[in-house]
Amino acid sequence: MSSHNETIRESFTVQAKAFAANPWVTDEERIRRLVAAGRLKGDERVLDVACGPGYIAEAFARGAREVIGVDLTQAMLAIGEERTKERGVSNVSFRIGDVQSLPFEGEEFDVVVSRLALHHMQNPAQVVLEMARVCRIGGTVLVEDIYGSEHPERAAYQDRWEKLRDPSHVRTLPISELLKLFREVGLETDCVATFDDLCPEVERWLATTKAPAADAAEVRRLLEEDRLQDLSGTRPFQDATGHLHFHARTATLTGRRFRPLT
Repeated sequence: MSSHNETIRESFTVQAKAFAANPWVTDEERIRRLVAAGRLKGDERVLDVACGPGYIAEAFARGAREVIGVDLTQAMLAIGEERTKERGVSNVSFRIGDVQSLPFEGEEFDVVVSRLALHHMQNPAQVVLEMARVCRIGGTVLVEDIYGSEHPERAAYQDRWEKLRDPSHVRTLPISELLKLFREVGLETDCVATFDDLCPEVERWLATTKAPAADAAEVRRLLEEDRLQDLSGTRPFQDATGHLHFHARTATLTGRRFRPLT
């Protein structure tokens, strides 16, 4: 296992229960929005890549024939397994796996989806390549993730406080780079949708990863400067009670795998 994969596993083992309870993970409207982008007909085989606690896998299972969730962290998978078992969802299963080398043959799935994961990957291009590889011709690849500024210095400012809060964070990709990833693995991008309705409350967001006190203090300082000077594009703000939030801007890309012209 790579050292970064071990960092991911350690980080998400620590935060598994808190992460799985956070509103930016559990919000049913956001989940429905992503599932709707898959345009399920009922007979699909779906793969959820870096599935975490399994909310997306479970939601797709309600409208698909079969869903498999793959993740690196057993603590996350255990949450998904327990919840789906309690709810009697029998057409979803979970397995440990490195999403940069998926344990499946080519063209096994009709829909391949990943949510809020690419920014944790050292090689996001490899992850998208693997997603496209296991998707059948004519099938759908869905990626939802936070995205960064198109201006590198502004994106780097966001990454500074993201990494302090969670060492498994690597980089927020701009939309132009996400589009490039899709193009380079042979996906036709059918839709790009952006949203700024994900606005974590900073103290809960910090508590989720149990950020060390010194790192948390630096994150607060950076976000306060960002609020005053507009340094990253995430537009930090204080709510009516004085609590600090920011806009974790997200993009959902819907791609279709096509047969190349010969």
